[in-house]
Amino acid sequence: MNEPAVVLRTVEDIAREAGSVLMEYFGKIRRITYKGIGDIVTEADKASEILIAERLQSEFPNHAVYGEEFGMSSAKSDNCWVTDPLDGTTNYAASFPIFAVVIALLQKGVPMLGVVFDPTADRMYSAAKNNGATLNGVPLHVNNREKLDAIGLFGYSSDVIASLNGFLQKPFKGRSLGSAALHICAVAAGDFDGSFDTNTKLWDIAAPTVILEEAGGVMTHPSGELCFPLSPDASAYRGEPLPFLATNGKIHEECVKALR
Repeated sequence: MNEPAVVLRTVEDIAREAGSVLMEYFGKIRRITYKGIGDIVTEADKASEILIAERLQSEFPNHAVYGEEFGMSSAKSDNCWVTDPLDGTTNYAASFPIFAVVIALLQKGVPMLGVVFDPTADRMYSAAKNNGATLNGVPLHVNNREKLDAIGLFGYSSDVIASLNGFLQKPFKGRSLGSAALHICAVAAGDFDGSFDTNTKLWDIAAPTVILEEAGGVMTHPSGELCFPLSPDASAYRGEPLPFLATNGKIHEECVKALR
Protein backbone atom coordinates (compact mmCIF):
# COMPACT_ATOMS: atom_id res chain seq x y z
CA MET A 1 0.00 0.00 0.00
CA ASN A 2 1.37 3.44 -0.89
CA GLU A 3 1.82 6.29 1.57
CA PRO A 4 -1.56 7.62 2.81
CA ALA A 5 -0.94 11.09 1.35
CA VAL A 6 -0.26 9.61 -2.10
CA VAL A 7 -3.35 7.38 -1.97
CA LEU A 8 -5.45 10.29 -0.73
CA ARG A 9 -4.43 12.48 -3.70
CA THR A 10 -5.33 9.65 -6.08
CA VAL A 11 -8.76 9.21 -4.50
CA GLU A 12 -9.38 12.96 -4.48
CA ASP A 13 -8.69 12.95 -8.23
CA ILE A 14 -11.15 10.10 -8.72
CA ALA A 15 -13.80 11.95 -6.69
CA ARG A 16 -13.29 15.08 -8.80
CA GLU A 17 -13.70 13.04 -11.99
CA ALA A 18 -16.91 11.53 -10.65
CA GLY A 19 -18.08 15.00 -9.63
CA SER A 20 -17.53 16.19 -13.20
CA VAL A 21 -19.75 13.35 -14.42
CA LEU A 22 -22.49 14.43 -12.00
CA MET A 23 -22.26 18.04 -13.13
CA GLU A 24 -22.60 16.98 -16.77
CA TYR A 25 -25.97 15.42 -15.94
CA PHE A 26 -27.06 18.02 -13.38
CA GLY A 27 -30.34 19.70 -14.34
CA LYS A 28 -30.75 17.31 -17.28
CA ILE A 29 -32.00 14.12 -15.63
CA ARG A 30 -34.55 12.40 -17.84
CA ARG A 31 -35.00 9.03 -16.16
CA ILE A 32 -35.51 8.26 -12.46
CA THR A 33 -35.84 4.72 -11.10
CA TYR A 34 -37.47 4.02 -7.74
CA LYS A 35 -35.69 1.43 -5.58
CA GLY A 36 -38.21 1.96 -2.76
CA ILE A 37 -40.31 4.66 -1.15
CA GLY A 38 -38.17 7.79 -1.14
CA ASP A 39 -35.18 5.84 -2.54
CA ILE A 40 -34.32 6.71 -6.13
CA VAL A 41 -31.50 6.26 -8.60
CA THR A 42 -30.66 8.20 -11.75
CA GLU A 43 -28.43 7.57 -14.75
CA ALA A 44 -25.94 9.94 -13.12
CA ASP A 45 -25.59 7.69 -10.03
CA LYS A 46 -24.74 4.75 -12.25
CA ALA A 47 -22.35 6.63 -14.53
CA SER A 48 -20.52 8.05 -11.51
CA GLU A 49 -20.20 4.66 -9.80
CA ILE A 50 -18.93 2.97 -12.97
CA LEU A 51 -16.21 5.60 -13.26
CA ILE A 52 -15.25 5.29 -9.59
CA ALA A 53 -15.17 1.47 -9.66
CA GLU A 54 -13.11 1.33 -12.85
CA ARG A 55 -10.59 3.85 -11.56
CA LEU A 56 -10.26 2.19 -8.15
CA GLN A 57 -9.85 -1.26 -9.70
CA SER A 58 -7.20 0.13 -12.03
CA GLU A 59 -5.26 1.82 -9.22
CA PHE A 60 -5.78 -0.90 -6.58
CA PRO A 61 -6.40 -4.16 -8.49
CA ASN A 62 -6.18 -6.42 -5.42
CA HIS A 63 -8.74 -4.47 -3.38
CA ALA A 64 -12.47 -5.12 -3.13
CA VAL A 65 -14.90 -2.38 -4.21
CA TYR A 66 -18.38 -2.02 -2.71
CA GLY A 67 -20.74 0.53 -4.25
CA GLU A 68 -24.31 1.57 -3.57
CA GLU A 69 -25.63 0.81 -7.04
CA PHE A 70 -23.67 -2.29 -8.12
CA GLY A 71 -22.78 -4.00 -4.86
CA MET A 72 -19.56 -5.83 -3.97
CA SER A 73 -16.86 -6.75 -6.47
CA SER A 74 -15.54 -10.30 -6.68
CA ALA A 75 -12.12 -9.51 -5.16
CA LYS A 76 -11.40 -10.94 -1.70
CA SER A 77 -9.31 -8.57 0.38
CA ASP A 78 -8.91 -6.99 3.82
CA ASN A 79 -8.92 -3.69 1.88
CA CYS A 80 -12.37 -2.64 0.70
CA TRP A 81 -13.30 0.60 -1.03
CA VAL A 82 -16.83 1.71 -0.16
CA THR A 83 -18.41 4.29 -2.45
CA ASP A 84 -21.54 6.36 -2.75
CA PRO A 85 -21.40 7.85 -6.24
CA LEU A 86 -24.10 10.40 -5.40
CA ASP A 87 -25.06 11.07 -1.79
CA GLY A 88 -28.15 13.27 -1.99
CA THR A 89 -29.82 11.77 -5.05
CA THR A 90 -33.23 13.26 -4.27
CA ASN A 91 -31.70 16.75 -4.08
CA TYR A 92 -29.82 16.07 -7.30
CA ALA A 93 -32.90 14.84 -9.17
CA ALA A 94 -34.73 18.01 -8.11
CA SER A 95 -31.79 20.15 -9.31
CA PHE A 96 -31.13 21.25 -5.73
CA PRO A 97 -27.34 21.73 -5.44
CA ILE A 98 -26.54 19.84 -2.25
CA PHE A 99 -25.00 16.42 -2.96
CA ALA A 100 -21.61 14.72 -2.85
CA VAL A 101 -19.32 11.98 -4.11
CA VAL A 102 -18.21 9.74 -1.21
CA ILE A 103 -15.28 7.27 -1.25
CA ALA A 104 -13.75 5.42 1.71
CA LEU A 105 -11.13 2.74 2.28
CA LEU A 106 -11.84 0.16 4.99
CA GLN A 107 -9.07 -2.10 6.27
CA LYS A 108 -10.37 -5.09 8.20
CA GLY A 109 -13.64 -3.22 8.71
CA VAL A 110 -12.10 0.04 9.94
CA PRO A 111 -12.38 3.28 7.91
CA MET A 112 -8.80 4.37 7.20
CA LEU A 113 -9.20 6.98 4.48
CA GLY A 114 -12.08 9.00 3.13
CA VAL A 115 -13.03 11.78 0.75
CA VAL A 116 -16.33 13.64 0.41
CA PHE A 117 -16.49 15.95 -2.60
CA ASP A 118 -19.20 18.57 -3.10
CA PRO A 119 -18.87 19.43 -6.81
CA THR A 120 -21.26 22.38 -6.84
CA ALA A 121 -19.17 24.28 -4.28
CA ASP A 122 -15.82 22.64 -5.17
CA ARG A 123 -15.37 21.56 -1.56
CA MET A 124 -13.11 18.54 -1.00
CA TYR A 125 -13.23 17.09 2.51
CA SER A 126 -10.54 14.45 2.98
CA ALA A 127 -8.66 12.55 5.66
CA ALA A 128 -6.40 9.57 6.29
CA LYS A 129 -6.22 7.96 9.71
CA ASN A 130 -3.55 9.57 11.92
CA ASN A 131 -2.86 12.18 9.24
CA GLY A 132 -5.50 14.83 10.03
CA ALA A 133 -8.51 16.10 8.06
CA THR A 134 -8.69 18.96 5.57
CA LEU A 135 -11.14 20.98 3.52
CA ASN A 136 -9.49 22.00 0.25
CA GLY A 137 -6.13 21.50 1.91
CA VAL A 138 -6.91 23.57 5.03
CA PRO A 139 -6.94 21.65 8.36
CA LEU A 140 -10.38 20.87 9.79
CA HIS A 141 -11.38 20.96 13.45
CA VAL A 142 -14.67 20.43 15.25
CA ASN A 143 -16.05 23.31 17.31
CA ASN A 144 -15.71 23.72 21.09
CA ARG A 145 -19.37 23.87 22.12
CA GLU A 146 -19.68 21.92 25.37
CA LYS A 147 -23.44 21.39 25.62
CA LEU A 148 -26.54 21.33 23.46
CA ASP A 149 -27.29 24.98 22.85
CA ALA A 150 -30.13 26.97 21.31
CA ILE A 151 -27.73 28.53 18.81
CA GLY A 152 -26.00 25.26 17.89
CA LEU A 153 -26.76 23.53 14.58
CA PHE A 154 -27.56 19.82 14.47
CA GLY A 155 -28.12 17.79 11.32
CA TYR A 156 -30.65 15.01 10.96
CA SER A 157 -32.68 13.29 8.26
CA SER A 158 -36.37 13.29 7.39
CA ASP A 159 -36.57 9.79 8.95
CA VAL A 160 -35.47 11.27 12.27
CA ILE A 161 -38.06 14.03 11.99
CA ALA A 162 -40.73 11.37 11.69
CA SER A 163 -39.54 9.11 14.51
CA LEU A 164 -37.74 11.09 17.21
CA ASN A 165 -39.78 14.17 17.96
CA GLY A 166 -38.74 14.17 21.63
CA PHE A 167 -35.07 14.67 20.83
CA LEU A 168 -35.95 17.42 18.38
CA GLN A 169 -37.29 19.46 21.29
CA LYS A 170 -33.76 19.77 22.68
CA PRO A 171 -32.13 23.21 22.41
CA PHE A 172 -30.48 23.29 19.01
CA LYS A 173 -31.33 24.50 15.52
CA GLY A 174 -32.12 21.45 13.38
CA ARG A 175 -31.03 21.22 9.77
CA SER A 176 -31.74 18.53 7.16
CA LEU A 177 -29.49 18.88 4.10
CA GLY A 178 -30.42 15.62 2.41
CA SER A 179 -26.86 14.23 2.55
CA ALA A 180 -25.61 12.29 5.56
CA ALA A 181 -22.00 12.64 4.40
CA LEU A 182 -22.25 16.43 4.21
CA HIS A 183 -23.97 16.51 7.62
CA ILE A 184 -21.02 14.70 9.19
CA CYS A 185 -18.50 16.84 7.32
CA ALA A 186 -20.29 19.92 8.66
CA VAL A 187 -19.61 18.60 12.17
CA ALA A 188 -15.97 17.99 11.27
CA ALA A 189 -15.70 21.57 9.99
CA GLY A 190 -17.18 23.00 13.20
CA ASP A 191 -20.32 24.27 11.44
CA PHE A 192 -22.64 21.74 13.12
CA ASP A 193 -22.37 20.58 16.72
CA GLY A 194 -23.60 17.13 15.75
CA SER A 195 -25.68 14.99 13.45
CA PHE A 196 -27.43 11.66 13.66
CA ASP A 197 -29.50 9.36 11.52
CA THR A 198 -31.23 6.03 11.91
CA ASN A 199 -31.41 4.76 8.32
CA THR A 200 -28.02 5.51 6.78
CA LYS A 201 -25.87 2.94 5.00
CA LEU A 202 -22.19 2.06 5.16
CA TRP A 203 -21.46 3.96 1.94
CA ASP A 204 -22.95 7.13 3.48
CA ILE A 205 -20.83 7.24 6.62
CA ALA A 206 -17.54 5.34 6.17
CA ALA A 207 -15.64 8.22 4.52
CA PRO A 208 -16.95 11.05 6.72
CA THR A 209 -16.22 8.93 9.81
CA VAL A 210 -12.47 9.24 9.13
CA ILE A 211 -12.84 12.95 8.39
CA LEU A 212 -14.79 13.58 11.59
CA GLU A 213 -12.47 11.59 13.84
CA GLU A 214 -9.35 13.18 12.36
CA ALA A 215 -10.96 16.60 12.99
CA GLY A 216 -11.38 15.72 16.67
CA GLY A 217 -14.99 14.52 16.65
CA VAL A 218 -16.65 11.29 17.77
CA MET A 219 -18.71 8.80 15.75
CA THR A 220 -20.78 6.04 17.38
CA HIS A 221 -24.10 4.30 17.07
CA PRO A 222 -26.84 6.47 18.67
CA SER A 223 -26.67 4.07 21.64
CA GLY A 224 -23.05 5.06 22.21
CA GLU A 225 -21.66 1.76 20.93
CA LEU A 226 -18.90 1.88 18.31
CA CYS A 227 -19.93 1.64 14.65
CA PHE A 228 -16.56 0.20 13.62
CA PRO A 229 -14.76 -2.14 13.12
CA LEU A 230 -17.20 -4.19 11.08
CA SER A 231 -16.90 -7.97 11.02
CA PRO A 232 -16.48 -9.55 7.54
CA ASP A 233 -20.06 -10.82 7.68
CA ALA A 234 -21.59 -7.56 8.97
CA SER A 235 -25.04 -6.78 7.60
CA ALA A 236 -23.79 -3.32 6.61
CA TYR A 237 -21.94 -4.98 3.72
CA ARG A 238 -25.33 -6.18 2.47
CA GLY A 239 -26.89 -2.73 2.50
CA GLU A 240 -28.57 -2.92 5.90
CA PRO A 241 -28.89 0.36 7.87
CA LEU A 242 -25.96 1.61 9.93
CA PRO A 243 -27.31 4.32 12.30
CA PHE A 244 -24.89 6.91 13.61
CA LEU A 245 -24.40 9.74 16.05
CA ALA A 246 -21.64 12.19 15.07
CA THR A 247 -20.65 15.06 17.37
CA ASN A 248 -17.80 17.36 18.30
CA GLY A 249 -17.14 14.91 21.16
CA LYS A 250 -17.86 17.37 23.93
CA ILE A 251 -21.64 16.97 23.68
CA HIS A 252 -21.57 13.29 22.75
CA GLU A 253 -22.58 11.76 26.05
CA GLU A 254 -25.34 14.35 26.49
CA CYS A 255 -26.72 13.36 23.08
CA VAL A 256 -26.50 9.62 23.83
CA LYS A 257 -28.43 10.13 27.07
CA ALA A 258 -31.04 12.27 25.30
CA LEU A 259 -31.54 9.69 22.58
CA ARG A 260 -32.04 6.95 25.15
